[in-house]
Amino acid sequence: MTLSPARADHRPVYIRIAETLRARILSGWYEGRIDGELPLAREWKVSRRTIQQALEVLVAEGLLVRRHGLGTFVNPKGVETRYRAITSITEAVAGQGLTPEFRVLASCPEAAGAEAAAFFGLGDGAKVYRHRRLVSAGGRALAVVDTILNLALLEGLDLSRLDTSLYGALRAGFNRTVVAAEDRYIPALAGDDIAPLLGIAAGSAIFLALRRARDQTGAAIELSRISMLPVALDISIRHVGFPSATVAPEARQWAYTVGFGPFGT
Repeated sequence: MTLSPARADHRPVYIRIAETLRARILSGWYEGRIDGELPLAREWKVSRRTIQQALEVLVAEGLLVRRHGLGTFVNPKGVETRYRAITSITEAVAGQGLTPEFRVLASCPEAAGAEAAAFFGLGDGAKVYRHRRLVSAGGRALAVVDTILNLALLEGLDLSRLDTSLYGALRAGFNRTVVAAEDRYIPALAGDDIAPLLGIAAGSAIFLALRRARDQTGAAIELSRISMLPVALDISIRHVGFPSATVAPEARQWAYTVGFGPFGT
């Protein structure tokens, strides 16, 4: 793989190499030990020192660990720690010590609507994958999750029997990891379609979460609409900046977490 000259990119070469290696790590390209410095240097036609700089970025991020005499390896705990902030509703429920339960309401390809076609960059007549399910815990309905997925990235997708985390399934089955999401959380009223599923009266107050998400390659992969019982939100945002202008924005750490809950009370 070589760096594309099609678009002007004035970032240091080692930063661009680190970006590509980061995407490989998240996609599952490397299961353990990554390629050595010399093969990587030949691949990108750069010096060994440039590769070392790229690897140092990822070691500092916690995505890689060096083992003396053995090489450089993916750090699973580092991957989980850095990207755990982008969670699905399943992970939010499980994070509160509850055991999520599911009932699939719809799971099949369908014609792309205008919003999905625009976000995913699809042409006329394209299809998307719609997955709609009820999430419960302790016998109590908590949320209706209506998700549209970019089928162009997920050939052969079938979630009709999914009983685990959606994000876990996308990563395990397609090497797609959600690493960027735009979320909106707004109050709403339960309509006639949502209210019976949540066991509440039509017109009752609910919370609506809207998500537009991208995977590790930057591709648009998910549109979700989550209708949930009213819960308190705890939103935390952490930015870690660097005073040095030589550190590229891509190498700076940031994280946010959204706490839904407590569910089931």
